[in-house]
Amino acid sequence: MDFLLRTGDIDNRVFNASSMQEGTRIHTRYQESQDSDYWSEYPLKRTFTINGVDVTLEGRADGIIKKKDGSFVIDEIKSTVEDLQIFRDQNIEWHLGQVKCYALMFMLEQQLDEIDMRIVYIRQGKEKQRLVDRYSSSLEELKKYVYGLIEDYLDFHHIIELAIERRNASIKDLKFPFGKYRKGQRELAKYAYAIAKNGGRLFVEAPTGIGKTMSTLFPYIKCLSDDDQSKIFYLTAKSSGKESAYQAVELLKEKSGLSINDIVITAKEKICFCKEGNCNPDECPYAKGYYNKIQGVLQYALTNYSTFDYKTITQIALDNYICPFEFELDLSLFCDIIICDYNYMFDPISYMKRYFDEDASRHLVLVDETHNLVDRSKDMYSASLSFRTLKEARKSLKPVKNAKIKKYLGKIKTKFIDLFDNSPLGDTIIDNLDGDLFNSLYKLIDVYQDTSKNSNEDITKELTDYYLEVNRFLKLYDLYDETIYRLYIHRDEYDVSIHLYCIDASSFVRRSTNQVKSCLFFSATLSPIDYYVETLGGTKEDGTLLLTSPFPKENFKLLVAPKVSIKYANRESSYHEVAEYIKAFVKEKVGNYFIYSPSYEYMNRLKDFIDLDADVYYQNRDMSDLEKVEFLDNFPPNPEKTAVGFLVLGGAFSEGIDLISDRLIGAVIIGIGMPKINFESDLIAKYYAEKGFNGHEYAYTNPGMNKVMQAVGRVIRSETDKGAALLIDERYMYRNYQRLFRSEWQHYDVVLYPEEVKEQIEKFFKE
Repeated sequence: MDFLLRTGDIDNRVFNASSMQEGTRIHTRYQESQDSDYWSEYPLKRTFTINGVDVTLEGRADGIIKKKDGSFVIDEIKSTVEDLQIFRDQNIEWHLGQVKCYALMFMLEQQLDEIDMRIVYIRQGKEKQRLVDRYSSSLEELKKYVYGLIEDYLDFHHIIELAIERRNASIKDLKFPFGKYRKGQRELAKYAYAIAKNGGRLFVEAPTGIGKTMSTLFPYIKCLSDDDQSKIFYLTAKSSGKESAYQAVELLKEKSGLSINDIVITAKEKICFCKEGNCNPDECPYAKGYYNKIQGVLQYALTNYSTFDYKTITQIALDNYICPFEFELDLSLFCDIIICDYNYMFDPISYMKRYFDEDASRHLVLVDETHNLVDRSKDMYSASLSFRTLKEARKSLKPVKNAKIKKYLGKIKTKFIDLFDNSPLGDTIIDNLDGDLFNSLYKLIDVYQDTSKNSNEDITKELTDYYLEVNRFLKLYDLYDETIYRLYIHRDEYDVSIHLYCIDASSFVRRSTNQVKSCLFFSATLSPIDYYVETLGGTKEDGTLLLTSPFPKENFKLLVAPKVSIKYANRESSYHEVAEYIKAFVKEKVGNYFIYSPSYEYMNRLKDFIDLDADVYYQNRDMSDLEKVEFLDNFPPNPEKTAVGFLVLGGAFSEGIDLISDRLIGAVIIGIGMPKINFESDLIAKYYAEKGFNGHEYAYTNPGMNKVMQAVGRVIRSETDKGAALLIDERYMYRNYQRLFRSEWQHYDVVLYPEEVKEQIEKFFKE
């Protein structure tokens, strides 16, 4: 009923994750303080038939009070950081509506004619401040009120019902949009359909060219008509993955007559109209009156559109002067396919609570480019606190004001100075967080929230950044488990920081996927598959599927140059020889080539040895989306002159780009992609070794080779593509790397000198 009752503004100073968490604590404390005649979290459910439609209301009343005379009181608890009277006046219709719904369901359950209701408002941080509203009502009065709400909702829901009817009819007649399946595509679609229909987890390696996006989305959509409550979540790590999924759905609409509501969720920082302001009506005009407008805007959007991409969402939001980010989240409730980043399901801070805090057992999940989720999931459950950001926050404050904030920032600063003075350079494992520091961090959260609402002019960007850093750290610290976490201090000459590092996020990923009906993990590079099953929360009961490339093997030439060592200790002596191999590789055929270096440092040193008769381009750090597009524009089809792009392995151009035909005919991979030896990777190696696995492979070899496979995969993108790849490093001949070679790599040739590269490339392209 919140959809019908809520009014007012978006205001993250009042409604945010921290205030909600604190509200839960206050609720629990309040409920525990009541006597035995107080029934906490009382479950209520009732189905009403109105205008021939069954509508089920369900929820939990905060409390039911049984009085000595046998009568009852419905008790609703509300807590806030805001002034109680202001909060009450702004939200009373919403809150009272909730209580009336609970009251009617309870009266019908207990066969009562009259009932009392109470709303208790409690000030967060000042819990003795309370405001109590009392009401009484008859059964008939409540029936009239609640039935009216349901009728209003049914008017809106009629739009949704018609859309579902059209969707189910179109799915029934839905045909695969291409004349025939590619090699491996039918098998993937068959497995995807089975997992969507029957539930469970499936891990699939499906090489480029099989058509993974359509092979998974099509069978998943076919299963949607089984259940009107299910949604498809298409999760991906990159914008290119979102675009592929979006285009696949549009193709099904265009070619196969599919009628479905789909939405692409854009990150807040990319879609926000008011990037300098916070989400409250004082700083962002698009937050003001949002809940007064949203019902009408949703009705308009769902009546006139079925596809909601960035352009459509922002245009509707601009036309109606509402927040585009909140709008896309609310709109997603009425969409069948939600295309979004991994974090909307897996991140413990930013996951979509509206779906995954409720019963998610009907939802179907597709995880694209699954190899990225291993590191991403660890990052999602890791956090850090930096002395540098603390100092920036303190420096940004006005000299006189912010006494309380300065007090706790000062206490935290004292602790960090002590850490800086007494910690050795490098990384040091610690057992737990200092108790006084922990308390000061929590106090800072409380004071910040109070200040942001009541003295908003005192809040600076630097202070907000530090608040978010602290808030994230504390939330994740609640999950701290020494078996899968390590807490450590990092100190260099200028800064000291505390790190909460998640070594193994598999249990968290498993918990998320256990919530849903089915989850299909897929990628072009998912070898060795046992590694991904282990690190992403799979079990022995989960299915695995390894498919081979559908493209003719004679279209791809793989060369290995093992006489050069790219080991870190030998890199200084490798530049000249590597440059000669590159020159030989690109010389014989005019075309576009990518050269992948193990790091920016290596790439920049290699520049001094490069002398090519070609247009040469270098990747820069922190390129914007526009700069990335402009970079790729340097590699057009049908080139008249050779163009060579020097890139960093594992970076933005190592995966997720589609340069088909002759836009890319060759790639050179320098090194094995292995991360530089570092403290966190060593922690991973030790952890998995203690579990009985090869720790070095889990920490270094497997992640590195995945980067290599992804980069090589840029060369052959379609049936007609023809290209070559050169792997430069002695370790490619080691057994532990050889076993990771894909099936289509088994026909590689060893080249011992640059002249052999020249001969092999010339022969390959002539043939």
